[in-house]
Amino acid sequence: PFLSMEHSDNIINEIVALKNKFNSDEQTAILKEIAQNVRKFEEITNQKSEKLRNELRTLNRKLTTIQASTKKTIEQNEAGFNDLMVKYEREKFDLDESITQLDAEEKYPLELEELENMNIEDETLPKDDITSLQLHVYRKLGIQFIEDEETHELKARIESPDNNDIHTLVIDDRHSQYFMTNHLWELST
Repeated sequence: PFLSMEHSDNIINEIVALKNKFNSDEQTAILKEIAQNVRKFEEITNQKSEKLRNELRTLNRKLTTIQASTKKTIEQNEAGFNDLMVKYEREKFDLDESITQLDAEEKYPLELEELENMNIEDETLPKDDITSLQLHVYRKLGIQFIEDEETHELKARIESPDNNDIHTLVIDDRHSQYFMTNHLWELST
């Protein structure tokens, strides 16, 4: 059970050889070099990480600035777009109104021409009665004069040929004859 002397010398020599093998200056230098390389690698990695973080912060600031300016531009464009839409809506309304007036001008000269060419020798009209003739022309234009039985006011009932609207207008001295004529004409067209 005890080891022989020779065998114990052998073990001691092996331990010393192993110790020398691991304590060699060459291996210590290699380990120190590896440790230095690891530190350098960590420093370089940390520097690159910091540089990338700084670049990311810079890019985030630029992005925020661009987003803010884009938002302002979009808001300005929306306001400009709305103003432009209002302008075009006004122009469209004006054009529609002009077209309506032109249509009315084209339509009513034909009716007036028809009235001029019409045979006025209607059996219900006396030949020399100007008032009856005027009333006949008014009726053809859709205007009827009616006396209110209760107030004895003279009223005009105007039928619009376009949309079958009926308007009633009191005829009195509050307005000039020119105003009343224009108003009757507007309501009948």
